[in-house]
Amino acid sequence: MRIVLFIFLVVTFQDAYAQEKEQPLNKLFNEFHASVNHGIGDGSFGGGFGVNHVFHPDKVISFRTGLDFQFFSNQTYSNPPSHFGSPYDYYCSYVDLTIPFIMRINIKWVFIELGGNLVAGIAGQKRGILKDYSQPLKETTTKDSWNPGFSVGPVLGIGTRIPLTEKLDLLIHPDVGASISLDREFGNLYGRLCLGIHLK
Repeated sequence: MRIVLFIFLVVTFQDAYAQEKEQPLNKLFNEFHASVNHGIGDGSFGGGFGVNHVFHPDKVISFRTGLDFQFFSNQTYSNPPSHFGSPYDYYCSYVDLTIPFIMRINIKWVFIELGGNLVAGIAGQKRGILKDYSQPLKETTTKDSWNPGFSVGPVLGIGTRIPLTEKLDLLIHPDVGASISLDREFGNLYGRLCLGIHLK
């Protein structure tokens, strides 16, 4: 709900301020989105939001970069620390900051994206459940701070820009990507569905 409110406020600000100065906001960022994220193969779910700038958005070939904040949770991990329970009782959640470097191929209202991400972990947590099977059954939750560090990975996406007004397009953008850690054993394969706006 907060992400939807954020997008609404951005659009309202842009429309109001553009009366005094033409296109003040999209010189810095011209695309905004919120996303629903799903880890492929590990059962994790999450979400995110991003602010991006698309260079030459109306050309056949354009480029996109910016800042994305992403959250993943409920990811089953294969090798928990010994003080946690079994792998099925062990989860992690984390937030990362992603910088995309994407080439966009535009075909009328549809586009295809190819590129990669540079990802920096901001914060995370590992959570495990210890089970005492004596009667009565006792469960204790143990938590550790955790950060997946820096990672890189490829991205492949397809999307559409649907005109809404003379200054605004609706953006619908699913993609898949992967993150491979540079300094530790960590990998993440995920899919996203992004919904947002493009400022003309």
